[in-house]
Amino acid sequence: KPNGDKIKAIVDLPTPKTLKEANEFLGKINWYRKFIPNFARIAAPLHKVTNKTKPHRHEFKWGPDQQQSFD
Repeated sequence: KPNGDKIKAIVDLPTPKTLKEANEFLGKINWYRKFIPNFARIAAPLHKVTNKTKPHRHEFKWGPDQQQSFD
């Protein structure tokens, strides 16, 4: 069952500014995916910017779709 304190900590996280921060955010919310209907669809824009192949990792671009998923 989700822990209220941990959920608040996740909700209070700042918007990721780097690939590392975006990956850390996805890692933190991964356990909660079973409690969030349509998690894969909601998180898809976040995965789009974190799943780049190694040569393209420097191209981290956080746009409106990612912000909507994050929010």
